[in-house]
Amino acid sequence: MRTKQIVVAMIVAAATAGALAAPASADPADPDAAQRDEVFTKAVRDGGFRISADAAVALGHSTCDLLKRTGSVQDALYHIKNATDWTKMDDITKFGGLAVQAYCPTAMPKQ
Repeated sequence: MRTKQIVVAMIVAAATAGALAAPASADPADPDAAQRDEVFTKAVRDGGFRISADAAVALGHSTCDLLKRTGSVQDALYHIKNATDWTKMDDITKFGGLAVQAYCPTAMPKQ
């Protein structure tokens, strides 16, 4: 039951990230990567997260890589929690949603 709540929270968080509508790809050769990173870091900053832009981008990419490899939302959220000092699950799921929307929308968990 808790996992379903986390998935729903992640979907809601991603849905609120409408500013990240550009097509997503974690491929560094992607010509839109710099713009996507800029929009993502703005969304992270606007969300009130205390994390540097470089760390946010790296964490966003690594979260998506993990989600794509394992398909486990719980593992992805623990990854974010372990990489930061954030304790609020709302912050962790909101960041995860932003990362998914920006870098791996096809990995978005299905409800």
